[in-house]
Amino acid sequence: MITLVIPSYNHINYVFGCIKAALAVDLPGRKVVVIDDGSTDGSGEAIESFISSLSDSTIEFISKPNGGLVSSLNLGLARADMEFIYLVASDDIPEPAGIKKCVDKLIASPNAKFCIGGGYAFFDKTPENRVPIYGVAQDDFFSLSPDAMSRSIFLNYPSPILLQSTVFKTDSLRAIGGWDPKLMLDDYPTFIKLLTHFPIRDVDFLFAPEVSVVGYRQHESNSYKNVKRQYFMVRELMEELAPDYIQRKAIGRILASYVISALKNGDFATALVMLRSSKFMHVVAAIPAAISLVGKRVARKSN
Repeated sequence: MITLVIPSYNHINYVFGCIKAALAVDLPGRKVVVIDDGSTDGSGEAIESFISSLSDSTIEFISKPNGGLVSSLNLGLARADMEFIYLVASDDIPEPAGIKKCVDKLIASPNAKFCIGGGYAFFDKTPENRVPIYGVAQDDFFSLSPDAMSRSIFLNYPSPILLQSTVFKTDSLRAIGGWDPKLMLDDYPTFIKLLTHFPIRDVDFLFAPEVSVVGYRQHESNSYKNVKRQYFMVRELMEELAPDYIQRKAIGRILASYVISALKNGDFATALVMLRSSKFMHVVAAIPAAISLVGKRVARKSN
Protein backbone atom coordinates (compact mmCIF):
# COMPACT_ATOMS: atom_id res chain seq x y z
CA MET A 1 0.00 0.00 0.00
CA ILE A 2 2.76 2.51 0.89
CA THR A 3 6.48 2.98 0.27
CA LEU A 4 8.35 5.15 2.76
CA VAL A 5 11.54 6.67 1.35
CA ILE A 6 14.29 7.96 3.65
CA PRO A 7 17.10 9.84 1.86
CA SER A 8 20.08 10.06 4.20
CA TYR A 9 23.32 12.02 4.20
CA ASN A 10 25.62 12.39 7.21
CA HIS A 11 22.84 12.01 9.78
CA ILE A 12 24.30 9.26 11.94
CA ASN A 13 22.93 10.98 15.06
CA TYR A 14 19.37 11.01 13.76
CA VAL A 15 18.73 8.42 11.07
CA PHE A 16 18.04 5.43 13.32
CA GLY A 17 15.19 7.21 15.08
CA CYS A 18 13.74 8.01 11.67
CA ILE A 19 14.03 4.40 10.47
CA LYS A 20 12.46 2.96 13.63
CA ALA A 21 9.51 5.34 13.35
CA ALA A 22 9.03 4.45 9.66
CA LEU A 23 9.01 0.74 10.49
CA ALA A 24 6.20 1.39 12.97
CA VAL A 25 3.81 2.50 10.21
CA ASP A 26 1.00 -0.05 10.35
CA LEU A 27 -0.34 -0.35 6.81
CA PRO A 28 -0.67 -3.40 4.55
CA GLY A 29 2.32 -3.90 2.25
CA ARG A 30 4.36 -1.22 3.98
CA LYS A 31 7.86 -0.95 2.53
CA VAL A 32 10.77 1.23 3.69
CA VAL A 33 13.59 2.29 1.36
CA VAL A 34 16.65 3.96 2.93
CA ILE A 35 19.01 5.66 0.47
CA ASP A 36 22.45 6.72 1.63
CA ASP A 37 23.87 9.49 -0.56
CA GLY A 38 27.56 8.78 -0.12
CA SER A 39 27.75 9.75 3.56
CA THR A 40 31.20 10.46 4.98
CA ASP A 41 30.34 10.15 8.70
CA GLY A 42 30.07 6.35 8.75
CA SER A 43 26.28 6.41 8.71
CA GLY A 44 26.03 4.42 5.47
CA GLU A 45 27.90 1.46 6.95
CA ALA A 46 26.01 1.77 10.24
CA ILE A 47 22.63 1.81 8.49
CA GLU A 48 23.52 -1.23 6.40
CA SER A 49 24.62 -3.14 9.50
CA PHE A 50 21.47 -2.14 11.40
CA ILE A 51 19.14 -3.18 8.59
CA SER A 52 20.99 -6.48 8.12
CA SER A 53 20.46 -7.26 11.80
CA LEU A 54 16.69 -6.87 11.45
CA SER A 55 16.19 -9.71 8.97
CA ASP A 56 13.17 -7.75 7.70
CA SER A 57 12.31 -8.12 4.02
CA THR A 58 10.15 -4.98 4.08
CA ILE A 59 13.14 -2.64 4.42
CA GLU A 60 15.67 -2.02 1.66
CA PHE A 61 19.01 -0.23 1.87
CA ILE A 62 20.57 1.49 -1.14
CA SER A 63 24.05 3.02 -1.05
CA LYS A 64 25.08 5.31 -3.89
CA PRO A 65 27.79 7.87 -4.64
CA ASN A 66 27.01 11.38 -3.50
CA GLY A 67 24.69 13.04 -5.96
CA GLY A 68 22.51 15.29 -3.85
CA LEU A 69 19.05 15.03 -2.35
CA VAL A 70 17.19 15.33 -5.63
CA SER A 71 18.94 12.28 -7.06
CA SER A 72 17.99 10.29 -3.94
CA LEU A 73 14.36 11.36 -4.23
CA ASN A 74 14.18 10.36 -7.88
CA LEU A 75 15.76 7.01 -7.06
CA GLY A 76 13.27 6.48 -4.25
CA LEU A 77 10.37 7.30 -6.58
CA ALA A 78 11.73 4.85 -9.14
CA ARG A 79 11.84 2.11 -6.49
CA ALA A 80 8.36 2.84 -5.14
CA ASP A 81 6.00 0.04 -6.15
CA MET A 82 3.00 0.85 -3.94
CA GLU A 83 -0.04 3.07 -4.49
CA PHE A 84 1.13 5.61 -1.90
CA ILE A 85 4.52 7.12 -1.15
CA TYR A 86 5.87 9.07 1.79
CA LEU A 87 9.26 10.84 1.78
CA VAL A 88 11.04 11.96 4.92
CA ALA A 89 14.45 13.45 5.63
CA SER A 90 16.61 11.19 7.79
CA ASP A 91 16.90 13.80 10.55
CA ASP A 92 13.13 14.12 10.95
CA ILE A 93 10.70 11.84 12.79
CA PRO A 94 7.71 10.42 10.90
CA GLU A 95 4.51 10.01 12.89
CA PRO A 96 3.06 6.56 12.05
CA ALA A 97 -0.51 7.34 13.18
CA GLY A 98 -0.60 10.56 11.14
CA ILE A 99 0.72 8.84 8.01
CA LYS A 100 -2.02 6.22 8.34
CA LYS A 101 -4.69 8.90 8.79
CA CYS A 102 -3.56 10.65 5.60
CA VAL A 103 -3.71 7.37 3.69
CA ASP A 104 -7.23 6.78 5.05
CA LYS A 105 -8.26 10.27 3.92
CA LEU A 106 -6.92 9.64 0.41
CA ILE A 107 -8.75 6.33 0.21
CA ALA A 108 -11.94 8.13 1.23
CA SER A 109 -11.30 10.83 -1.44
CA PRO A 110 -10.25 8.78 -4.48
CA ASN A 111 -9.83 11.83 -6.77
CA ALA A 112 -7.36 13.53 -4.43
CA LYS A 113 -3.72 13.07 -5.37
CA PHE A 114 -2.01 13.97 -2.10
CA CYS A 115 -2.75 14.80 1.52
CA ILE A 116 -0.74 17.54 3.21
CA GLY A 117 -0.87 16.76 6.90
CA GLY A 118 0.51 18.84 9.73
CA GLY A 119 3.36 18.37 12.13
CA TYR A 120 5.57 20.18 14.56
CA ALA A 121 9.00 21.77 14.55
CA PHE A 122 11.31 21.02 17.44
CA PHE A 123 14.85 21.89 18.46
CA ASP A 124 17.53 19.42 19.50
CA LYS A 125 18.27 21.27 22.72
CA THR A 126 14.62 21.61 23.75
CA PRO A 127 12.72 18.73 22.10
CA GLU A 128 9.77 19.19 24.45
CA ASN A 129 9.01 22.60 22.89
CA ARG A 130 6.94 21.86 19.80
CA VAL A 131 5.71 24.50 17.36
CA PRO A 132 3.08 23.74 14.68
CA ILE A 133 4.62 23.92 11.22
CA TYR A 134 1.49 25.31 9.56
CA GLY A 135 -0.83 28.15 10.44
CA VAL A 136 -3.15 30.76 8.95
CA ALA A 137 -0.82 31.55 6.03
CA GLN A 138 -0.91 27.99 4.72
CA ASP A 139 -4.67 27.67 5.26
CA ASP A 140 -5.30 30.89 3.34
CA PHE A 141 -2.97 29.86 0.54
CA PHE A 142 -4.56 26.45 0.01
CA SER A 143 -8.02 28.06 -0.08
CA LEU A 144 -7.15 30.28 -3.07
CA SER A 145 -8.72 29.86 -6.48
CA PRO A 146 -6.49 28.19 -9.09
CA ASP A 147 -5.76 31.53 -10.79
CA ALA A 148 -4.88 33.27 -7.54
CA MET A 149 -2.77 30.32 -6.42
CA SER A 150 -0.81 30.33 -9.70
CA ARG A 151 0.38 33.87 -8.85
CA SER A 152 0.68 33.50 -5.12
CA ILE A 153 2.87 30.43 -5.37
CA PHE A 154 5.58 32.65 -6.83
CA LEU A 155 4.87 35.93 -5.02
CA ASN A 156 3.50 34.96 -1.59
CA TYR A 157 4.40 31.34 -1.04
CA PRO A 158 3.85 30.49 2.64
CA SER A 159 7.02 28.71 3.66
CA PRO A 160 7.31 26.04 4.80
CA ILE A 161 5.23 23.47 2.96
CA LEU A 162 7.02 20.19 3.42
CA LEU A 163 7.33 16.97 1.49
CA GLN A 164 7.71 15.16 4.81
CA SER A 165 4.29 16.29 6.03
CA THR A 166 2.64 14.92 2.88
CA VAL A 167 1.44 11.51 1.75
CA PHE A 168 1.27 11.24 -2.03
CA LYS A 169 -0.33 8.92 -4.49
CA THR A 170 2.73 7.65 -6.28
CA ASP A 171 1.28 8.38 -9.72
CA SER A 172 0.91 12.09 -8.83
CA LEU A 173 4.68 12.49 -8.47
CA ARG A 174 5.25 10.53 -11.64
CA ALA A 175 2.72 12.74 -13.44
CA ILE A 176 4.92 15.80 -12.79
CA GLY A 177 8.12 13.96 -13.74
CA GLY A 178 9.54 13.67 -10.23
CA TRP A 179 12.34 16.11 -9.41
CA ASP A 180 14.27 18.18 -11.93
CA PRO A 181 17.98 17.31 -11.54
CA LYS A 182 18.86 20.87 -12.62
CA LEU A 183 17.24 22.26 -9.47
CA MET A 184 18.67 21.68 -6.01
CA LEU A 185 15.50 22.40 -4.04
CA ASP A 186 13.09 19.60 -3.23
CA ASP A 187 9.90 20.90 -1.56
CA TYR A 188 9.16 24.17 -3.35
CA PRO A 189 9.43 23.10 -7.02
CA THR A 190 7.50 19.92 -6.27
CA PHE A 191 4.54 21.83 -4.88
CA ILE A 192 4.71 24.38 -7.71
CA LYS A 193 4.27 21.55 -10.20
CA LEU A 194 1.72 19.63 -8.15
CA LEU A 195 -0.49 22.64 -7.45
CA THR A 196 -0.33 23.64 -11.11
CA HIS A 197 -1.69 20.22 -12.08
CA PHE A 198 -3.91 19.62 -9.04
CA PRO A 199 -4.96 23.05 -7.64
CA ILE A 200 -8.34 22.57 -5.99
CA ARG A 201 -8.44 21.92 -2.26
CA ASP A 202 -10.68 19.06 -1.10
CA VAL A 203 -10.93 17.87 -4.70
CA ASP A 204 -7.43 17.52 -6.17
CA PHE A 205 -5.63 17.53 -2.83
CA LEU A 206 -6.37 17.52 0.89
CA PHE A 207 -5.00 19.79 3.61
CA ALA A 208 -5.26 18.34 7.12
CA PRO A 209 -2.98 20.35 9.45
CA GLU A 210 -4.64 18.78 12.48
CA VAL A 211 -3.10 15.41 11.53
CA SER A 212 0.47 15.27 12.85
CA VAL A 213 2.59 13.53 10.20
CA VAL A 214 6.13 14.59 11.05
CA GLY A 215 8.44 16.00 13.67
CA TYR A 216 10.51 18.58 11.75
CA ARG A 217 13.91 18.79 13.44
CA GLN A 218 15.74 22.10 13.70
CA HIS A 219 19.49 21.96 14.22
CA GLU A 220 22.64 23.83 13.33
CA SER A 221 23.23 22.01 10.05
CA ASN A 222 19.78 22.70 8.55
CA SER A 223 20.40 23.91 5.02
CA TYR A 224 17.82 26.72 5.21
CA LYS A 225 20.12 28.59 7.62
CA ASN A 226 22.57 29.28 4.78
CA VAL A 227 20.87 32.43 3.50
CA LYS A 228 23.09 32.96 0.46
CA ARG A 229 22.78 29.35 -0.71
CA GLN A 230 19.03 29.40 -0.22
CA TYR A 231 18.68 32.63 -2.20
CA PHE A 232 20.60 31.34 -5.19
CA MET A 233 18.67 28.05 -5.19
CA VAL A 234 15.31 29.85 -5.08
CA ARG A 235 16.39 32.36 -7.73
CA GLU A 236 17.43 29.46 -9.96
CA LEU A 237 14.00 27.93 -9.44
CA MET A 238 12.23 31.20 -10.32
CA GLU A 239 14.27 31.55 -13.49
CA GLU A 240 13.29 28.03 -14.48
CA LEU A 241 9.63 27.85 -13.45
CA ALA A 242 8.13 31.33 -12.97
CA PRO A 243 6.11 32.57 -15.98
CA ASP A 244 7.65 35.47 -17.89
CA TYR A 245 4.96 37.94 -16.88
CA ILE A 246 5.71 37.49 -13.18
CA GLN A 247 9.33 36.35 -13.09
CA ARG A 248 11.07 39.68 -12.46
CA LYS A 249 8.68 40.58 -9.64
CA ALA A 250 9.04 37.11 -8.10
CA ILE A 251 12.84 37.30 -8.12
CA GLY A 252 12.72 40.82 -6.72
CA ARG A 253 10.61 39.65 -3.80
CA ILE A 254 12.84 36.76 -2.88
CA LEU A 255 15.88 39.03 -3.21
CA ALA A 256 14.29 41.49 -0.79
CA SER A 257 13.39 38.73 1.65
CA TYR A 258 16.85 37.17 1.74
CA VAL A 259 18.70 40.49 1.86
CA ILE A 260 16.61 41.54 4.85
CA SER A 261 17.28 38.17 6.51
CA ALA A 262 21.01 38.63 6.01
CA LEU A 263 20.92 42.19 7.36
CA LYS A 264 18.84 41.08 10.33
CA ASN A 265 21.63 38.61 11.16
CA GLY A 266 24.26 41.30 10.73
CA ASP A 267 25.66 39.57 7.66
CA PHE A 268 26.30 42.60 5.47
CA ALA A 269 28.76 40.75 3.24
CA THR A 270 26.15 38.18 2.20
CA ALA A 271 23.56 40.90 1.55
CA LEU A 272 26.06 42.70 -0.69
CA VAL A 273 26.93 39.50 -2.61
CA MET A 274 23.25 38.82 -3.33
CA LEU A 275 22.61 42.39 -4.47
CA ARG A 276 25.72 42.48 -6.68
CA SER A 277 24.81 39.17 -8.32
CA SER A 278 21.32 40.31 -9.24
CA LYS A 279 20.34 42.08 -12.41
CA PHE A 280 19.57 45.78 -12.04
CA MET A 281 15.84 45.33 -12.67
CA HIS A 282 15.63 42.61 -10.04
CA VAL A 283 17.07 45.04 -7.49
CA VAL A 284 14.57 47.71 -8.58
CA ALA A 285 11.74 45.19 -8.30
CA ALA A 286 12.94 44.29 -4.82
CA ILE A 287 12.55 47.79 -3.39
CA PRO A 288 8.73 47.81 -2.91
CA ALA A 289 8.87 44.29 -1.49
CA ALA A 290 11.62 45.28 0.94
CA ILE A 291 9.64 48.31 2.13
CA SER A 292 6.57 46.11 2.61
CA LEU A 293 8.50 43.45 4.53
CA VAL A 294 10.12 46.02 6.81
CA GLY A 295 6.73 47.63 7.41
CA LYS A 296 5.16 44.32 8.40
CA ARG A 297 7.98 43.56 10.83
CA VAL A 298 7.71 47.00 12.43
CA ALA A 299 3.95 46.56 12.76
CA ARG A 300 4.39 43.18 14.42
CA LYS A 301 6.85 44.62 16.95
CA SER A 302 4.53 47.51 17.83
CA ASN A 303 1.56 45.23 18.48
